[in-house]
Amino acid sequence: MWSDGVLDVNPACHVTVHPVGPAGAKVVLADDFYRFPERVAELALGLFYTESRAVIGSYPGSRAMVTLDTSGLIQTIGKLWGEPLKPFHADYHPVIFSAIQTKTQRLTPWQRQPHIDQGVTAMVYLNPEELCSGGTGLFRHRPTGLTRIPHTITSSLVTLARTRGISPQGLLSGEEFPRFCNEVFFREEYAAKGNHYINDGNEFWELLYRIDMKPNRLVIFDGRMFHSQHIQPGAFNDGFRMNQILYFQGHD
Repeated sequence: MWSDGVLDVNPACHVTVHPVGPAGAKVVLADDFYRFPERVAELALGLFYTESRAVIGSYPGSRAMVTLDTSGLIQTIGKLWGEPLKPFHADYHPVIFSAIQTKTQRLTPWQRQPHIDQGVTAMVYLNPEELCSGGTGLFRHRPTGLTRIPHTITSSLVTLARTRGISPQGLLSGEEFPRFCNEVFFREEYAAKGNHYINDGNEFWELLYRIDMKPNRLVIFDGRMFHSQHIQPGAFNDGFRMNQILYFQGHD
């Protein structure tokens, strides 16, 4: 049985803050984050992973979940971010691990370009140093010049919607928002060619910043920013790219 102490944070972790893009969006990195990273990795490797779309959505891998007390972890991540963070459901956040292996992977067009999350995103890379490669890319959408999709519907989003024949009323109500995002930002032709991640970008996506994958590194950023895994061809063919993921409510 795993004790709650497996998620103890290293009080001496090294924290840096990096501005990204024209607006200087904040990215927080905390190296040597967990006090016992080998125990966290052992926990992650001992769980059952599923590829059920009901669980992973469009994530290009598998995920596992376990119930542990994450209240202290959430409080610490909030302090590092600079404001309290809240999970989407009550004050509890399960421990979620993600795994990607590329050997037999067949990526969809939506997995071959950046995506957004619903709020603040935090993750911890769990691989040992010799199995770390690439990282996470943050992008600018070249056709619109945007680096993120805001929570609130702005006048610029309404103008973009009109160019696609999408009613502003439907956008404001949320009914047309998924179609709006797919037709304006995540068009199939914007994806990387072949069976590859977007990585260093293309004519539609500009890579603004790559967060390097390092063992026991915590990453916190605005999940409304366009982002994607940065995984080069051939990486993680035999082993898994492992990380812990946490999603929090956000605001503009």
